[in-house]
Amino acid sequence: TNVENNNNKFYLMQLLKGNDCKKYYVWLRWGRVGYNEQNNLEHFGCDLDEAKRFFCQKFSDKTKNDFYYRHTFTKYPGKYDYVQLDYNPSTFEKVDENNKKQLVAIEQLKSLPAPESKLDKRTQNLIQLICNIQAMEEALLEMKFDARKNPLGKLSSTQIKAGYAALREIETYIKTNKFNSAFIEANNTYYTLIPHEFGRNTPPLIKTIQQLKHEIELLEALDDIEIAFTTLNTDPNTRLNPIDQHYEQLKCKLYSIEKNEDIYILIDKYLQSTHASTHQQYKMEIEYVFKVERENENTLFKDVGNKMLLWHGSRLANFAGIMRQGLRIAPPEAPGTGYMFGKGLYFTDISSKSANYCYPTPSKNTGLVLLTEVALGKCHELLHADNNAHRLPEGLSSVKGLGSIAPNLKNAVTLDDGVVVPMGPAESTNVVNPKGYTLNYNEYIVYDTKQVRIRYLIILNFLFK
Repeated sequence: TNVENNNNKFYLMQLLKGNDCKKYYVWLRWGRVGYNEQNNLEHFGCDLDEAKRFFCQKFSDKTKNDFYYRHTFTKYPGKYDYVQLDYNPSTFEKVDENNKKQLVAIEQLKSLPAPESKLDKRTQNLIQLICNIQAMEEALLEMKFDARKNPLGKLSSTQIKAGYAALREIETYIKTNKFNSAFIEANNTYYTLIPHEFGRNTPPLIKTIQQLKHEIELLEALDDIEIAFTTLNTDPNTRLNPIDQHYEQLKCKLYSIEKNEDIYILIDKYLQSTHASTHQQYKMEIEYVFKVERENENTLFKDVGNKMLLWHGSRLANFAGIMRQGLRIAPPEAPGTGYMFGKGLYFTDISSKSANYCYPTPSKNTGLVLLTEVALGKCHELLHADNNAHRLPEGLSSVKGLGSIAPNLKNAVTLDDGVVVPMGPAESTNVVNPKGYTLNYNEYIVYDTKQVRIRYLIILNFLFK
């Protein structure tokens, strides 16, 4: 990618062996990211050495690097960069191809109708919702990453980390307001590592904190989806319904809660009573509530006291990854500027603030939010953003960004296990930041994932006005 020249191109090469005979080919594809590409198939008959020679020469022509030393790749101006793809085979691709009997057995199993799911209907619906690959692709498309047309295929976790590192470099130029040629090259590097689909438009320079945050969100989504892709493989050698297979792979127990249960009624009240007046573009209705028990989360939980039940929202595409690996803190490679109080796990006591992170629309009006038990301990209370807030003073375990509107704790409900639910309505706190902007709502941040355990998952319907 070269932003100045409006280049957003790819060049893909594969050395192929014929299925039925020892004939070799090199397949070439090239074009602009997101568009129908040109392609060419070079034939080499039985001459593998000549096919390799052609492939390596083409690689050198396009990158100025030796293919056999690609692991120490150097990017040259005007030449293509090397993008690492994830070629992890799925479960059934790992089967020994020489074992004909096993292959026949698998084909026979695949031809049989899938057995009925052993899960209740609500849980089936949830698993189908969060394990929907098409929905994940559509979420990425909204963020200008076209996973369906993208000729680069699935990016590896290594490549995603490199994308974070590129954003961190861009961050340094934004902070110093230096938009020079080195800044442009940093943008070129990022777009090359993480291919975007901008049509015929010039890829935009990432010049603002808001743009930086958007790209961080994209990488977070790619990270969660990468986990989903590597986790959610259905095994045709198993006589389990695919939905049940996905459920088991998440390593997370889900229990549907009835509408007449006390905890359901409390959650609904918490949802409605903390819907902020500034978020009136929609109403929220609960479709289902699930109790969540993630594997080992109770065992690892670090109870430092002052436990609250707080909201956390995210895009639908992220939830398979969240259920599988829990809520995660941004990696060291990620820029710090994109996080108001540093890299941590963020929660709120305002339901609609959390729900906004589902990014609902009138046409995509289903979203998921979590109610999470957060052990806050003693909070470091702050009136303004601080990228270094994760460096907590001794004896403190979390940060609380003080908002001007919040639930009054006199209305709080304490559960049997001592967890406090900050019930609404939200009202003025009279908090004012004398140095500038005052937060609208409270932010709660912890910097240790062990201070968090997911208690409930709620499927919401957004009714737009």
